Amino acid sequence: MQTTILNNQKGAVAVLFWIMLVIIIAFAGLAVDVGAWFVARAELSKSVDAGALAGAKNISNPFAPAVDVAKEFARENFREGSAWTIGAPTFNASKLDNTRISVGGSVNTESYFARVFGVNVVLVNNSAIAKKNAVEIMLVLDRSGSMEGDPMDDLKDASLSFISFFEDTQAEDRLGLISFAKGVTVDVSLRNNFVSAMTNAIDDMEAGGYTNAEDAIDRADGPSGFTDFSGLPGDQWRQQYLIFFSDGNPNTFRGRFKYKGVDYDAVVNGTGNFCDEVDTRLANPDTGNNLSNPSIDPRLTGDGNTFAASACRQYPELLTTRWYVFEDYPLAGHGTQDCFIAVETGQDIQYDDEDDEWYVRNSAHIQTPLSGYVCTTAKQMAVDHAQELKDRGVIIYAVGFIGSGGVNEEYLADIASGPDLVYVTPDSGELQTIFNKIAKDIKLRLVQ
Repeated sequence: MQTTILNNQKGAVAVLFWIMLVIIIAFAGLAVDVGAWFVARAELSKSVDAGALAGAKNISNPFAPAVDVAKEFARENFREGSAWTIGAPTFNASKLDNTRISVGGSVNTESYFARVFGVNVVLVNNSAIAKKNAVEIMLVLDRSGSMEGDPMDDLKDASLSFISFFEDTQAEDRLGLISFAKGVTVDVSLRNNFVSAMTNAIDDMEAGGYTNAEDAIDRADGPSGFTDFSGLPGDQWRQQYLIFFSDGNPNTFRGRFKYKGVDYDAVVNGTGNFCDEVDTRLANPDTGNNLSNPSIDPRLTGDGNTFAASACRQYPELLTTRWYVFEDYPLAGHGTQDCFIAVETGQDIQYDDEDDEWYVRNSAHIQTPLSGYVCTTAKQMAVDHAQELKDRGVIIYAVGFIGSGGVNEEYLADIASGPDLVYVTPDSGELQTIFNKIAKDIKLRLVQ
């Protein structure tokens, strides 16, 4: 009786073994198939990601529909026939709004072991969404006198073409415009829905005057410029860009000056063929027009006090002007309130009977310690203001047109965020190509 039971148990185990073996083989085969399906899905993931990113990068591209670009990139990034796929995949793309592109893909995969369960073909799907981040851009454009004629017309065309790249995202993006000559104007404060305002402002730009780049760059960091995101959550930050254009070297800067005991906010500019003189009048920082009430000759340096309180009383009734900038940008060999730095000898100061005032003789050959100081300081101030922006994460592009006065490429390189963000051309007709390239480059950086 026991032998029979034992024999029956052996038969049961054998049957169970074969049943389990079939199941194990089936599941092992299914695992292989599932692994292949995951590989196919991963291949699809790579493809739809590439397509979505490419579409988002071109979401404002007026020359290539974003959905077509998305599908083309998705197809180019799929290895047909990988992971037992059958035939070519199918991709679709749609523009969800002005900032997002959605791409979906599907492909058939062949089954082998899963056929035990009646599964011959499996459709694998995947999708991705890419978003173009909102952006802040300030255009800082040179409209000094050397830009007159074709260069100004070409700059206007280039600027208008640039803003067209962001026209369909102006509800999310923010752009602004600052133009500079001797005076600086914030033509359009940083804003959404900027196209109309910036188009009008660009059309109205006229060339004339000296080159005050430092104040223009500084105002991009002012109340009408970039948003201060410090203290805000990271998801509220926007990437910020400054597009700086100039056709020459800076020769003007803005500062505080003291005259007759009163402080004035004004600009001073260098003159002469080699910027080796100082202009005879301080000017308004907004209009560039000389101050008239009072008219101030900055070349008579000193403490800026009234005559009775001044330490600079070498000449009767001669009033001096204090340059506060000497404190931050010292003049070698001189103190911050030295008297008559721009004067070598007494004969260089003359009295005008008609105007009843003393003045410094305006002679180009007079070389003084102040010669060249204005232009050197103007350049350094521009570089320093640019660095302040870069330290905050602003990316700066520098574009130079080699005009009649030339342009210092090292200076532009110091302004820009990197050597690959500097563009220089001797042909103003190329400005539109350069500005378009920068617009495309910015959009390439704004996708997640």
